[in-house]
Amino acid sequence: MNQSLKAKHHFPTAVASAMAGKRASTLPPVSGCGIARIVATVSLFLASHVTSALADPPGRVEASKCTVCHGVHGEGGPGGVPRLAGQNADYINRALSLFKTGTRASAIMQSISRNLSDLEIRQLADYFSNQRAPRLDTAVPQSIEGVFAGQQLAEKGAANVDACFSCHAARGKGNGARFPIIAAEPAQFVISRLHEFQARVQGTTPQPGTMTAVAARLDEEQIEAAAAYLAQLEP
Repeated sequence: MNQSLKAKHHFPTAVASAMAGKRASTLPPVSGCGIARIVATVSLFLASHVTSALADPPGRVEASKCTVCHGVHGEGGPGGVPRLAGQNADYINRALSLFKTGTRASAIMQSISRNLSDLEIRQLADYFSNQRAPRLDTAVPQSIEGVFAGQQLAEKGAANVDACFSCHAARGKGNGARFPIIAAEPAQFVISRLHEFQARVQGTTPQPGTMTAVAARLDEEQIEAAAAYLAQLEP
């Protein structure tokens, strides 16, 4: 009787062991090379996701401070808010640094940039330089003749000023950190920026070859024509 109960007591354990053995026997053996491949695959997967997690958030988090005005992808705005998408990273970095020190005037941009670290400024510059966004329809009202005059000014210059593209490259695509992309910039921004350069000239002699010197020689008609033409160029 006791032997019978003992046998029944051990029966489930025996069955479980047998089934475990059967499952184990049906699994293919894993060689050393197979294990190495598995480890390498998992490591690569984790590394790519960790890298993405480390690279993405800083720029995106800080960019949220900018997108309210400059657009989700830095496309700019019709009210004179400049386009940042695709702009030279070093140019953006320098512009923000100048706002931070108060060297470049803008009440809004100074209040924002003064709270940014140098690292955050660099991250923002890199983030927006890698963004791509379609051109916004931001041209100011201008006749066909006016747009054509702007094209002539940009491509060939005038008697009083050199061509815009002689510095900012063909089609306004930019030429390094000193000469930013001006194609597809909102017209009102171009007008306002040239007015800023003109304001610097008051009572001083601008350094030859600078935008201050160029803007000082432009009249209002030329400024509006150039802005209208540049705004309708594709980025």
